Amino acid sequence: MRRTHLALLSTVLLFTLPAIGAAQQSGPPSTGSQRQAQPSRGLQLSLIALSGRYLAARVAEQDHDYDTASDQIDLALSQAPTDPDLIYAAFRLRMYAGRIDQAAQLAPQVLAMRPGDGIANLVLAVQATKKADYRAAEEQLGRIGGENQLGPLREYVLAWLKAGEKDYAAARARIARLKPAAGERAEAPALVIEAQIDEMAGDKAEAEAKYRRAMSLDKNGLRTTVAVAEGLRRLGKANEARDLLKTYADKYSDAVVVDGLIAPNAPMPPPPTPASGISEILFDIGGILSSDPRNARADLALIFYQLAASLKPEHDFAWLMIAGLYEQFQEVPKAIEALSKIGPTSPLYWQARLRAAALDAQQEKFEQAISRLKTLVAEKPDRIDAALTLADLLRGKERYPEAVQAYDTAIMRIRNLEERHWSVFFGRGIVLERTKQWPKAEADMKKALELSPEQPHVLNYLGYSWIDQGINLDEGMKMLQRATELRPDDGAITDSVGWAFYRLGQYDKAVEWLERAAEQKGDDATIVEHLGDAYWHVGRKREARFQWERALNQKPDKDRVSVIRDKIDNGLSAANDKPTVYEKPAEAKQGG
Repeated sequence: MRRTHLALLSTVLLFTLPAIGAAQQSGPPSTGSQRQAQPSRGLQLSLIALSGRYLAARVAEQDHDYDTASDQIDLALSQAPTDPDLIYAAFRLRMYAGRIDQAAQLAPQVLAMRPGDGIANLVLAVQATKKADYRAAEEQLGRIGGENQLGPLREYVLAWLKAGEKDYAAARARIARLKPAAGERAEAPALVIEAQIDEMAGDKAEAEAKYRRAMSLDKNGLRTTVAVAEGLRRLGKANEARDLLKTYADKYSDAVVVDGLIAPNAPMPPPPTPASGISEILFDIGGILSSDPRNARADLALIFYQLAASLKPEHDFAWLMIAGLYEQFQEVPKAIEALSKIGPTSPLYWQARLRAAALDAQQEKFEQAISRLKTLVAEKPDRIDAALTLADLLRGKERYPEAVQAYDTAIMRIRNLEERHWSVFFGRGIVLERTKQWPKAEADMKKALELSPEQPHVLNYLGYSWIDQGINLDEGMKMLQRATELRPDDGAITDSVGWAFYRLGQYDKAVEWLERAAEQKGDDATIVEHLGDAYWHVGRKREARFQWERALNQKPDKDRVSVIRDKIDNGLSAANDKPTVYEKPAEAKQGG
């Protein structure tokens, strides 16, 4: 069926693709009442194959599988090498796939059709920069039309090209046009660029002064810190650079590892060049594009990140962002491939390894992921992030006893408790509850609320658990009401309020809330089972069984399957109408 459907689409596409295959049409034109000459059987098959490849490329592009899309459009282009639409499609898809050199081969043909095309001119400027032909790069940038993604940052690109031509006066004049006012957020990166160009010009004193000024303005920025430390090392201030990096790493110990940068055998950072400087500008443009809250320009951001990596293959920040976009596109192997570009001396190396291990789990390589994370946990016993990632993965696979141990490790490693650590105690509370260790789970939930009192998920979980067991009813209901005020459209929280009314015997209210929860999150087996229970109590028994059947088909927790089947067969009874957490502890105190 699917093959027939694709064949039909291909045939339709054959007659809708503009100009594709037109050059291959043969035979005399029809005149008068003559019927139009029909193409040969071989030509028909060729055109269908052409349109099929175009269709396959389009489908792959929609799935963000740019390698496949580029391969398929290249095959189509080989059949119709002069078709303008195919040329442009192939150029664009090569850019998305990060095949910058191959895209550059098509850029002249694109520019013959679209002289002001921003990306085509930019990729040729990048290629010229890699060859140190800065004048050619500058000329190429001058051909970009009025609408382009470089915006005001174009002046910085041109400044780097002027520096490459050793016209430092012109380079500084370009920077002066856009120089941010003192104290503005953008002043620090602008000062780093000025300092690097001063280095190229041999003005070491000016370079050092600007590096120091940049650091004083952006003490929290990792990129600024690394750039300044590298500059200071090149200027003979190795000890000061090392202290700067160690201070930053101590301050952000949960996120940054700079061991490779401060090691005694760390290689000397390469001197600044127009290629490395322009790479940073292109990376910044990618960051602006990827910050679009609608996520509408992620594909274009990917192009700029890949151009940045093309100019500076060791641009680890670019590789990390490329990996993040591929993960967002659900192209996990490509994400892992990008992360593998980040080397051991990078401050992002630890983060890349953590992320790669988590991505392994998404590829059904769960045991490999667990093994890698355990290695990381043992490698740096002062860090919590690997243990926490391990704990979260084990919890997701319902390996609760192992998850408890991993959370224990993470919590033991926390030096100073902060509000952000609420999620660690919440996570351990969940797995303790699942392993029937309620007193310990309750203590962790309370600790999470102590650290962050307005967390709706913690309020929901603790309030739900109390009321489900028939304890602390007043306080539990207040927690649930607050949670639903904070997250009124969250089906799980709405369900908790409905279930609270159910446990209090207020079944009409329970039905009202549980119906609302089912509307918000109708694919949740627990919510649907709860709704069936409430229906049974108000006499809507046929509807109750219908909801239980639905719940059974929605992959409920394993321990609920037999309970739901019993409800379907025998209706609600004292035997199957029990708390979903577990039976109320005998010593528990009853609330209002």
